[in-house]
Amino acid sequence: MSQFSVGCLNFRLDVSSFGWMSHFSSSCLISRLDVSIFGWMSHFSSSRYNFRLDVSIFGWMSHFSSSRFKFWLDVSFFGWMSHFSSSRFKFQLDVSNFDWMSHFSAGCLNFRLDVSIFGWMSHFSSSWFNFHLVVSCFGWRSHFSAGCLIFRPADLNFSWMSQISTGCLIFRLDVSIFGWMSQFSAGCLNFRLVVSFFGWLS
Repeated sequence: MSQFSVGCLNFRLDVSSFGWMSHFSSSCLISRLDVSIFGWMSHFSSSRYNFRLDVSIFGWMSHFSSSRFKFWLDVSFFGWMSHFSSSRFKFQLDVSNFDWMSHFSAGCLNFRLDVSIFGWMSHFSSSWFNFHLVVSCFGWRSHFSAGCLIFRPADLNFSWMSQISTGCLIFRLDVSIFGWMSQFSAGCLNFRLVVSFFGWLS
């Protein structure tokens, strides 16, 4: 890996057995190209525009974000997800072979219903209260939020996630059959590691 940084210019070239990644960052420009054996991803971001295209063996995802509009389309062998978000409206639909999820949020009401082959999830959120329960054939997950504390454990054959949020700390661990992801965010720090059987991205 070779990294060069001067002023507001950041250039990073990472060549590995799985492919290569080029990262260019300036004050209002970020371009990222990741080409590997299984697919490629192009990420372009400016002050008012964000475009991401991910093509892999399992499908492809197109992400467009502007100041007032966000559209997310994810098509894979397992299903597809459409995500639309505006300032006062958010709708998320996830349809796959395993499950589907409908998410609607307006004002101080958040309702999420997830019905799948393995179980179901009901999510209700108000100003001071957030309760999340998932019951499935493989396990259960309980999510409770009050004040500035969020704790969420999950135990499934395919994956499990533990999320705790207090102040400016968010930790998420996801372990599944294909790999695992660890994301840590605090203040100005965000670290994400994805390891799977098909490749790895840091």
